[in-house]
Amino acid sequence: MKNKKLSESDLLARIVAGAETIPPLVVRRRLELQPGDRADARVELGLADAATVWRFVVEAKAQSTPLAVQSAVAQARALAKGDELPMILVPYLSPERAAGLEREGVSGIDLCGNGVVIVPGQLYLSRSGQPNLYPESRPLNNPYRGRSSMVARMVLSRRRWETLKDLAAAVAEAGCGLSLSQVSKAVQALQEDLIVSKREGDITLLEPVRLLDRIADAWRKPELSGTRLLRLPPGTDWARALGSVSGLRWAVTGESSARNYTALGEGGPLRVAVDDLARAAGALGGEEEAVPAFADIELRVTDDPGTYFQVEEDVAGRRWASRIQCWLELQAGDARQQQAAGEVRAQILREVGP
Repeated sequence: MKNKKLSESDLLARIVAGAETIPPLVVRRRLELQPGDRADARVELGLADAATVWRFVVEAKAQSTPLAVQSAVAQARALAKGDELPMILVPYLSPERAAGLEREGVSGIDLCGNGVVIVPGQLYLSRSGQPNLYPESRPLNNPYRGRSSMVARMVLSRRRWETLKDLAAAVAEAGCGLSLSQVSKAVQALQEDLIVSKREGDITLLEPVRLLDRIADAWRKPELSGTRLLRLPPGTDWARALGSVSGLRWAVTGESSARNYTALGEGGPLRVAVDDLARAAGALGGEEEAVPAFADIELRVTDDPGTYFQVEEDVAGRRWASRIQCWLELQAGDARQQQAAGEVRAQILREVGP
């Protein structure tokens, strides 16, 4: 069944007498369900070389997402009777999900050989590290990277969105044009990961810290297709010059935007991202400089969507990278930059609110 899309029936077909769950625990007996019983299965499990058995109520889910695991846990707990213990069965149980089950005192097994089985005061078995033989496909593979991650960034700007259309409009206004369908898929992926909840149209941010961490884990430094160091004529208003170029996308990089959000002092030229080197350099004038220490500005050519998303423009017309972009670039830097990144991260979380 490798790489096959599984149904709950496929999973439950593995729960038969004599089947091994996680070594050395085996299924001794699968009990017959009574009419009206909403459980997926009720089983007796025991160690291969011992007479003692423990009863479990099993809730199976064909998906392994955090949302599916959460739902299975709640259902298994609700259906446990008498001395029965709750257990979930999913195609793949990641170490993170297994650790969550252990914290909740709920057993869980998968079809790949991973699992955790807990009988309070009597038994604890854990096995992890087996590869995922059933990778899932979802409408959006990674909501934390690329253009789709702009939805995640916008979600971090406030706790609650009344409608999907409001969120999509905010994403577009902040500089990334995504269709309503694309925004919907990103929100669905965040919901499956228990980052947000969606109820009657409302979208509510549940886990801002975890969302920041997921964005950081998926983030990659913007790819550059060109750079140019310039020494500008005295008195040049670089922001006004760049702002005068119709259709030019530009923003101070996250690294250089640290001066707008923290007390971090950066040496060297101001780094500015642009999407058209020739037009940007032409507007600024000045002379090309080979030595960074003598340059006033460094133009960096990139099409990275996050670089130009949610920019903050001050009264002088300077377009600073968003706090999130600033934090992402700083946390990938040296020790001083990482310290400043912590300050920016705290600012982001304060703005989200309790």
